[in-house]
Amino acid sequence: MRLLIQYTLCVAVSAFLLKASTDIRAQTPPSSLSGLTIDNTEAELTGDWQQSTSVKPYLGSSYLHDHAMGKGEKMAKFAFRVPVSGEYQLLIAYTPGGNRSPNVPVTIESVDGKATVMLNQTMPPRYRTGFQPIGKFTFSDATDATVLIESAGTKAHVIVDGIRLLTAGEFKAAEMNETRARAPAVSASKAKKPTQPKLIAPTFTRPPVQTSFELLTPEQFDALLAGPGRDRQQPVDDLRFLRRVTLDLIGRQPTLDEYRAFIADDSGARREQVIERLLDSEALGTNWGNYWSDVIAARQERPQLTYLNYKPFRGWLQDEFNAGTGWDEIVFRMLTAVGSVGDGPQGSFVGFHQGERNKLAGESARVFLGLKISCAQCHDHPFVDMPQETFHGMAAFFARTKVKLPWNDSNGIEISSAPKGEHRIPGSKEEMVPTVYRGEPLDHGLSDLDRREQLAYWLVRGDNPFFARAFVNHLQARLLGRGFFDPIDDLGERADALKPEAHDALAGHFVASGFDLKSVLRLLVSTHQYQSHRPLAATEFAGATPRKLRGDEVFDSLATAIDLPNAKKVIPASTDETRFPPPAKSTRDLVNEVFGFDPATRGSLVTRTMKQAIFMMNNDQLHRLIVASPDEDTMLARLVHSEPDDHAVLDVLYARVLARRPTDSERKILLRHIASVPGRDKAFEDILWSLLNSAEFTTRN
Repeated sequence: MRLLIQYTLCVAVSAFLLKASTDIRAQTPPSSLSGLTIDNTEAELTGDWQQSTSVKPYLGSSYLHDHAMGKGEKMAKFAFRVPVSGEYQLLIAYTPGGNRSPNVPVTIESVDGKATVMLNQTMPPRYRTGFQPIGKFTFSDATDATVLIESAGTKAHVIVDGIRLLTAGEFKAAEMNETRARAPAVSASKAKKPTQPKLIAPTFTRPPVQTSFELLTPEQFDALLAGPGRDRQQPVDDLRFLRRVTLDLIGRQPTLDEYRAFIADDSGARREQVIERLLDSEALGTNWGNYWSDVIAARQERPQLTYLNYKPFRGWLQDEFNAGTGWDEIVFRMLTAVGSVGDGPQGSFVGFHQGERNKLAGESARVFLGLKISCAQCHDHPFVDMPQETFHGMAAFFARTKVKLPWNDSNGIEISSAPKGEHRIPGSKEEMVPTVYRGEPLDHGLSDLDRREQLAYWLVRGDNPFFARAFVNHLQARLLGRGFFDPIDDLGERADALKPEAHDALAGHFVASGFDLKSVLRLLVSTHQYQSHRPLAATEFAGATPRKLRGDEVFDSLATAIDLPNAKKVIPASTDETRFPPPAKSTRDLVNEVFGFDPATRGSLVTRTMKQAIFMMNNDQLHRLIVASPDEDTMLARLVHSEPDDHAVLDVLYARVLARRPTDSERKILLRHIASVPGRDKAFEDILWSLLNSAEFTTRN
């Protein structure tokens, strides 16, 4: 009975809190304002804008932001017609912040033509309702006018909330009633405690290092990998190289056009040219942003009542890699993030770990340093010289980190700092001083941001013996069959290193390049070892070592092979029975769910599963695209009915799915099958289905 009462109270309180939280969401209803007011929900949007409710006040139920990504691709167009011709004051609504853009272009098309005004969204708007006047413009009641807010030319976040047009009289009244009031003078006896200043994340400056590091050539690195006395292997054939390097760099097999262009290139340097083309592709950042997002997300615990949305974080990583931002700066910004995750996706690492100091200590060391220190959380490490103090000294860096979790919206996760608080080993009264791994302790009593900034700077230094080695170990394992350490996230004392001299040299190259992802990738895929013909022993490196494709790679390969669209379902509404419905899953989400795995997993443990086989054989969306009937608009139908030559159709299907030609024996078997099946359409449906379900399609070798 007591449990029933407790449960009933819990449900009642939850319902009250949910109602309270929804009651305060609408900050400024457009209908409550004078003049012609247009919310962002009525704007014509171009590009992927994200909703947020993190910073108040805002117009209506939410505002939009561009995640500081896809610059030049995102626009919000407000089209309107004024009720009476004349001169109007134009106001723009936005939520301000230190991570906003100071130069947002706003283009107004009026009777007088087009004019562009730069809006500084780092400054608070003039009106407490969130609006900033930007000028007077003349509009006609006989023609439509537009206000266009763009992200082109900006670097930080661009906010779109709404617009407002006021006549001279309405503007005068708004100036009197809505401008921000000055704070009244307060006597010393009645003075309130000053509010804590808004946190601003520190700016990254790459620290100098004492050690000298050098860039490597592919020949130098080959010599370090192979060692003396090794017979030089034959290189893999050109088409296998094309598929291998395309999958490794941009996460999918080559398109039919890329395949044909590669075959037609007789310059003698087509391998070098395809490497440079892939390194310049935006898909490179997409692929490796997905990879590192998977590394970070794989072991994050999901909080109750909040689904974690990794899409903004993935997009941020992708843009940073494509922009050439160094891995040291990327990690620094992750560890020192403040504010809402929706406005600053770099905060996902701290925010999605809920600011929990022990999780952050263990995962920061594992992901960024390749050190598994969590074994020393509850007791001294049983196998190596690592006392509990080693772990808890790292945890103390996050003792004052605060994270506030909203209900059912991870974009609203807020990262801030507590003014005080220290970390203790459970069962001990002694306060732990922040101490880097086997290093010197910091001063006692530092602020949260000072702690995290100092930890980040120590962690990403070029002469940190673990940071660069941990990163390149991932790339070495992904591209050359295995890492210098296996598993790849354990560079600790008990781990046996393979070719430590080569590992140190590759890490040095990474530091010398400015921690540039593309520089290391270019070096690795240009080596003879990477372009080798056959896999070697398990204790050696070879680009020919087969590995399973990650979930994103499988989806992108399906999209390339059969034009698989990323169908998105509508987010389900909450009901009395389901207060927190799970987010709707797109096709990419479903493929990731089936084929995804922790990239740090040892390759031999990543196996094909029954769930994967059933998905490829029976998924309805795939089946609809493996139809050759003339009345269907599929890749296969268009190909079969435009090309009467069975040999040519087979060549195209093999090129699209496996990026190679069919062997003579395969061609003979398939032609025999075509001749034996009633109906040419059905025969080619069988063939395409078989190619997609082959182990070769979901394997890179």
